Amino acid sequence: MRKLSLLVCSLMLLLLAACGGNSNNEIPPLPAGGGATAGGEAPPAATASIMGKISFEGAVPKPAKLQTGADSNCKKELFSEDTKVKDGGLANVIIYVSGGDLAGKTYAPPSTSVEIEQIDCHYIPHAFVIQVGQELSVKNGDPTLHNIHTVGDVNPQWNVGQPVKDMVNKHTFDKEEVLLPVKCDVHGWMKAFIAVVSNPFATVSAEGGAYELKLPAGKFEITAIHEKYGKQTVMVEVKDGDKTMKNFSFKASDAKSGN
Repeated sequence: MRKLSLLVCSLMLLLLAACGGNSNNEIPPLPAGGGATAGGEAPPAATASIMGKISFEGAVPKPAKLQTGADSNCKKELFSEDTKVKDGGLANVIIYVSGGDLAGKTYAPPSTSVEIEQIDCHYIPHAFVIQVGQELSVKNGDPTLHNIHTVGDVNPQWNVGQPVKDMVNKHTFDKEEVLLPVKCDVHGWMKAFIAVVSNPFATVSAEGGAYELKLPAGKFEITAIHEKYGKQTVMVEVKDGDKTMKNFSFKASDAKSGN
């Protein structure tokens, strides 16, 4: 009974906040003609690529079972997603161009949206990339109240409640930020991570750690970053038509304290 009362109180507070209580949670519109989201040049053609595997070294921590009993609508058994290893490969690593020949350039954002959905009381996908100025579409796929709350250091916080199943909210970020955490205040176990990047050359390692990053010809700084095991940076140079192998390795001992 006490859990139910606490849940009802939390839902009411979130609904009040989402209905217009805190305007500071909304990113103000950019002036016409200014800022990365207002335009930029077309990106160069991605005629080359680097590819490989993100390996994991050391003992793989057992995924912790998440306690979801506070909401009877959250019936699926869930486990932590901060270390997803299969066949020695680490998933959910962001790989992106962080410098080199593209440094200081502004590119027009894609016209397509990036989608994240709340299903069975967890975020799908857990980690993803989006370009500055590109539209983010968030859907509540559950018959319960969720909210999506971005809590980065560079972009203003965005916090909106989604009390109705199939409700969709949209948003854009106006600054590069890697990584930008996402949470649901109603269900404290729900977490995801966004890489807001300044160019379209970014990807995420798949199950088993495989990745392919498509690139234009040139010399680039490439960063691979994970929410728990930190980041690594290398320089690569590719020519038109190149398919270059580049593996990364993260160690269990690299885990950040508190994660």
